[in-house]
Amino acid sequence: MAEKMTARKQQAQQMRSRIRQAALDLFDKEGFENVSVEQIAQAAGCSVGNIYHYFKSKDELSLQLTANVDRIYAELAEQYRLDEFTPAIDKLLDFMCRALRISAEDEYLYRAFVQGLKYPEQGALKDSGKRVYHNLLRELVRASQTEGSISAVYTAEEVTEMLVTFHRGMLFEWRIYESSFDLVGRGRTMAKVLLKGLK
Repeated sequence: MAEKMTARKQQAQQMRSRIRQAALDLFDKEGFENVSVEQIAQAAGCSVGNIYHYFKSKDELSLQLTANVDRIYAELAEQYRLDEFTPAIDKLLDFMCRALRISAEDEYLYRAFVQGLKYPEQGALKDSGKRVYHNLLRELVRASQTEGSISAVYTAEEVTEMLVTFHRGMLFEWRIYESSFDLVGRGRTMAKVLLKGLK
């Protein structure tokens, strides 16, 4: 049974969420470079010291917008590792589809993705070796290669790069067509074709 969150922890979580929301709104309106920590504090209704209590810098605040999703991906990684019966290729397909759904449904993640496109110099969208998403993809690709579902002609890095490109391309299409585009359904169909071609 999950431990009940204390009032203090709830208050801290709410404050972090308020700061994130205020930062995203300001980054969208003014641009990342034009927003100061003071402006974020004012918009969030807190002190500058409060922001630095939760985030070391504005850059870290921007990067930590994806922290919640990293936790979700880490939980998925644990589920996949504990599942000894499902083929790795099926886990990979499942993860590709879940990642699309998460990207579409998590407001922070999608907006952080847009910020990453606007400000590539921050490196938020690059594979730093620390992001759970990239590491889990690589792990599932390697396991699929070990079982023979993905050809060893490609390196795990090459396949991971292809799958990341696929994910981002699907998000662009979804944004263009929105409600008329079945992101997960079409994503699953196209992911199956892509993975079959990699065998």
